[in-house]
Amino acid sequence: MAAQSAPKVVLKSTTKMSLNERFTNMLKNKQPMPVNIRATMQQQQQLASARNRRLAQQMENRPSVQAALKLKQAVAW
Repeated sequence: MAAQSAPKVVLKSTTKMSLNERFTNMLKNKQPMPVNIRATMQQQQQLASARNRRLAQQMENRPSVQAALKLKQAVAW
């Protein structure tokens, strides 16, 4: 049985720029990362902490939560 060779497939380039050139240009045009990322993260964390404290306070003031806490204290004794 003779091995048949598949016809060669030739793909025409859809761009005139090589991948190396494309990635080199992407690196050159890359925007510098902001220096103050740590400060931004810290601000977001403080904001989230404040929101969590507010939510905890609201939950603590709910009658159903207060009743559950009293029930838990009564069972613990």
